Amino acid sequence: MSQTNTNKKEIKTNKIKEEEEKIQKESKSQEKNVPIGLPSKRRIKCEVCSKEDAEFYCSQCLVCYCQNCEAQVHSTFLKKKHEKFISQDTFIENQESKETNYNNKCPKHNQKFKFYCEEEDQLICRSCIENCLDQNHLILSLNSKSNQIFQKMKIILKEIQTKEKENQETLQKSQRNKKKFKIKIQEISQQIERESDLLKQQIEKSKNKHLKLLKTIQIIIEYKFNKIIQNNEKTIQKINQNKTKMQKIRKLKTKNKNIKLINESKNLINKFKKRKEKEKEKKKFKLSKEIFDPKMNHKNVIKLKNQKQTAWNASKTIEGRILGQTKYSTGKHKIKIKIDQFPNNQSELNTIYLGVINTENREKLIKDRDCEGTYCFRTYWEGNLLESSKVKGENGKWNSEKYPKNIKLKENDIFEILLDMDQKTIAFKINENNLGIAWENLPKSVYFFAELELMEINENNQITLI
Repeated sequence: MSQTNTNKKEIKTNKIKEEEEKIQKESKSQEKNVPIGLPSKRRIKCEVCSKEDAEFYCSQCLVCYCQNCEAQVHSTFLKKKHEKFISQDTFIENQESKETNYNNKCPKHNQKFKFYCEEEDQLICRSCIENCLDQNHLILSLNSKSNQIFQKMKIILKEIQTKEKENQETLQKSQRNKKKFKIKIQEISQQIERESDLLKQQIEKSKNKHLKLLKTIQIIIEYKFNKIIQNNEKTIQKINQNKTKMQKIRKLKTKNKNIKLINESKNLINKFKKRKEKEKEKKKFKLSKEIFDPKMNHKNVIKLKNQKQTAWNASKTIEGRILGQTKYSTGKHKIKIKIDQFPNNQSELNTIYLGVINTENREKLIKDRDCEGTYCFRTYWEGNLLESSKVKGENGKWNSEKYPKNIKLKENDIFEILLDMDQKTIAFKINENNLGIAWENLPKSVYFFAELELMEINENNQITLI
């Protein structure tokens, strides 16, 4: 498209140049064929001597001059060795033979047009001049009129040339912009290709890493599975051996023989029992050394003593909430709390909450009084109640239906929180009485949570971490 536009513009510029050359040729021919400098007053007179019809024409200067004042005024032209002055009539007659075939005569007087009347806007001959001068019309020679037209044409040509230049400049600018745009497109495409190559490389690297991890995980799983199978096989073999030994012992009892085998079997049974006891000890919950965190104290209502292990509420109106210092994410943990004293008023407002809170929600609980993400046991004068406020996305399974009811904490009771963060479960225990699992599918990590909401300000109404 760009090439076609440039070709069209080149054709237009060539046409305009040809027209300009034609106009210049016509103007030159008019300047040669038409006398210049005729006066524009009532009579055709010389400007110096004021003699009528006494003008001559210089063919080289292309100007009319008077015969009387020829020597005085135009001596400079004679010094330049111009052609001799000839009469105006003879010059016009000579030029008539060179004119083209088109009609150039006045229809009234059958004379050739020599002048131009501006008021009437038409060509006139010599005999028409008197009428025009009587009416004070402005009369010009054809040569002067042609000069005016020529000048106007020049102005028009200049305007056309300027417009053409502007068009060319805009064309050049558009071509430059087109080139720049192409360069930018190339650069962008190159950048896209580079980035795509980098992404491919990164994807391949991550793929190889994941494949290696999967292989290692597969090897570990296979190794552990094989170990489990081997251990099971060994236990089965030992059980079978023990069975055979027991059978032999029974036979030997009847015959009172092989007392040694009986003792060996007893020893094996004792060893087996010891192993079971050790395995049970491993499965037991470890007592955590928990301490109250004074920084995580809602409005500093809870007062601490006994090296930050005892807490009591110093306000009637505000719910005293406080958290522990340790974070629980793995393993089995046991938190023991002793109820030192509890008010006996039969009011639902005298309550104690004991449990855990999601790590992500602990600051909200202290700052904004937001109970979201808590898993706790609530005790008050009527009995107990499991309380839970779960965050969206958490699937804490609440075993409230299976949980025993009408159990409430009393003075000097020991309350235990059993946290299994490997299985993500929580259970509660009162005075060695295991109430069972309260929740399953706990969050990834939790903190110990306690709330004291009491109607009496009494320092003895307190709880202590053991």
